[in-house]
Amino acid sequence: MVKIKQRLIQDVPILEVVKEKFENDALPLVVFYHGWRSSKELVLTQARKLAEKNIRVILPDAINHGQRHADISSIPSFTFWNSIQGNLAEFSLLRNFYSQRGLIKDKKIGVGGYSMGAMTTGALLTQHPEITAATIIMGTPNLEAYAKLVREDAKRRNLYIPEDLQYLTSWIDHFDLNQHPEKLANRPVLFWHGTEDKRIPYQQSCDFFNRVHAQPFAQQVAFITGYKAGHLVEIRLMDKIANFFEYYLE
Repeated sequence: MVKIKQRLIQDVPILEVVKEKFENDALPLVVFYHGWRSSKELVLTQARKLAEKNIRVILPDAINHGQRHADISSIPSFTFWNSIQGNLAEFSLLRNFYSQRGLIKDKKIGVGGYSMGAMTTGALLTQHPEITAATIIMGTPNLEAYAKLVREDAKRRNLYIPEDLQYLTSWIDHFDLNQHPEKLANRPVLFWHGTEDKRIPYQQSCDFFNRVHAQPFAQQVAFITGYKAGHLVEIRLMDKIANFFEYYLE
């Protein structure tokens, strides 16, 4: 039986999902991040599938989301980037909580997410060599290209954006997997993106994979194309994600 426990780690509300009989045992850990304007509860189906593989899963609410809900800034994408930045700042807090309690088996740590959560995942790979494996699902690894796309779209729609928005979000450059692909460090990373995604361009993910997959540091990177698929995760894909983490975290 899978148990779902609510926790508050400092000021981060999470759901911990694990088989009840293994609740106090050391297990591989997966931190799984939800998407934009979503919440931890909306990725519970994925978490249950992972927990069935004898993995401990934690689902955090990003800043501005779920229990931490806040109004969206009128400045295009400003709240979006703030939410990702919060995920990045809080990752070590979550990792340390479980590590210090001896609950991470053999230092096996997986990270994954959908959409905004997938972009969080790619960014974390640039700074955290302790991550064992990762899944980037319908989220671009090219943060700067996506940020530029949003700024250009705002200008076309005559929306107000600060002249220095690029500088205000300049931290992106340090966490942009597209700019630092060597940070993949030959770790298993699974990409999935739908060709008809209207929110985050499929081509950005596909171009990244095509550019790096033959490099020595990217030998374990895989890319699955969702032909004619939009910005939506189906059950079959959730099963693939669970199988991926089971294989690489066992």
